[in-house]
Amino acid sequence: MHDISPQDRVTLLKDGITVLTVESDARGMHVCVSGRDEERVRKRVGEVLGDAVHVWVAGDTPRQLRPRACVGYLEREPGMLQLRYVVQGAQHVDAISLAEDDETVVVFGTVCMSVAGEDGEPIDCPAYLELQRPLQERTVIDGVSGAVVPYRNIYEGIEEPA
Repeated sequence: MHDISPQDRVTLLKDGITVLTVESDARGMHVCVSGRDEERVRKRVGEVLGDAVHVWVAGDTPRQLRPRACVGYLEREPGMLQLRYVVQGAQHVDAISLAEDDETVVVFGTVCMSVAGEDGEPIDCPAYLELQRPLQERTVIDGVSGAVVPYRNIYEGIEEPA
């Protein structure tokens, strides 16, 4: 058996248990789930799927926030930064914290991701942040890495339609 039935997924989710991954090998079926109270979750998964299933409880929720370094910026219009972050699979930029003074703009990005990991190719995606005033000559610093964020104009060389 390589998966669990839709009915079993519904039963577990009604009890606040999210099935994240299902794998089978010579030792049997392994399920990765999330839910509150690990002991309760293990017991309920065993009741629904059988005691032979190996259960890994990845956490209380199916998703988590993680810091992610910014890989580029562009001021799309005065005071509006387009920041670039690399995400994978179903990851998405959740929130960006901002601090700015006369010389510096610091950004700290967080990405929402599965507690079970992500599949898929990494992609470069935009996120937008409004500044208190235009960037002008200020330096953009990534609060995750402490590094200066490089300027990246992804539109350079792209012609506007006539």
